[in-house]
Amino acid sequence: MIEVMASSVLNAPIASVWPLVRDFGSIGQWLPGVKSCQIEGDDPGDRVGTIRRLEMGDVGLIREQLLALSDTDHAVTFSIIESALPIWNYRSTIQFLPVTDGDRTFICWKGQFAANPDHAAAMQARMPTLIYQPAFDKLASRISGQ
Repeated sequence: MIEVMASSVLNAPIASVWPLVRDFGSIGQWLPGVKSCQIEGDDPGDRVGTIRRLEMGDVGLIREQLLALSDTDHAVTFSIIESALPIWNYRSTIQFLPVTDGDRTFICWKGQFAANPDHAAAMQARMPTLIYQPAFDKLASRISGQ
């Protein structure tokens, strides 16, 4: 399995950031490149097992399933169940921790997946820099009101 990770510190308390991410259907509000996001069926965006359908500008349709959600740990875990990306068995966790110095929030996004050797290095480089970090930047903009 290939593992990737990115982290950042947001200049806001967890109480300001967590509600934006805990709703599984709200990813279009904080992940660049999302053209649309819909929860399949009648499931709410915070029910484990919920499936969201993302239309991404660069890779088309991605379907993801919510595997775990913890309001205590401020963590959400999901997997990709359908995608045109050259990866499989993708599982990801986004977690927030308090930074008590200045009432800020530490955010860590970890992912793991399998890929053919032809695509492994490119996907390993792409995830943290072209997906995770831009999401952190957009979250920072949203919470600062920019």
